[in-house]
Amino acid sequence: MNRPPLTPEDWATTWLRHSYHHAPEDFWAWEELTETVHDDPERAWPVILALVALAQPDRLEYVGAGPLEHLIENHDQAFIDRINAQAASDPRFRETLASVWLNRRYHPPAIVARLVAASGGAIKPLEFDYEPDEDTRVANEDGA
Repeated sequence: MNRPPLTPEDWATTWLRHSYHHAPEDFWAWEELTETVHDDPERAWPVILALVALAQPDRLEYVGAGPLEHLIENHDQAFIDRINAQAASDPRFRETLASVWLNRRYHPPAIVARLVAASGGAIKPLEFDYEPDEDTRVANEDGA
């Protein structure tokens, strides 16, 4: 779909509207942000900040467990300084960060410690190893 360039605030507004109303015409905002967080995190960062600024309090956890969590999953080391600085200066961002599920097996210990501290201790890192479950499923399908 060809759209004129959007400001981060316009994109965030559409994403939030979709989170409330699930209107098909707004789905692009969710889908495109998901892709952008992975492929172009520098472009996604201002949208995430706009989401935090514009979201109603009951939607901050959606932002945390969605685009912010995906940013951390894919680009933790590149964004850790910005995440820490934002959490230190913005209570809404810190609250949003608290909704992130953090698997300590997939992040360096120093990053995990910094994210937990930035969340004010609200993040309780999990420790799941998904690969053995996947190996067992594949072995069972192959008849091993």
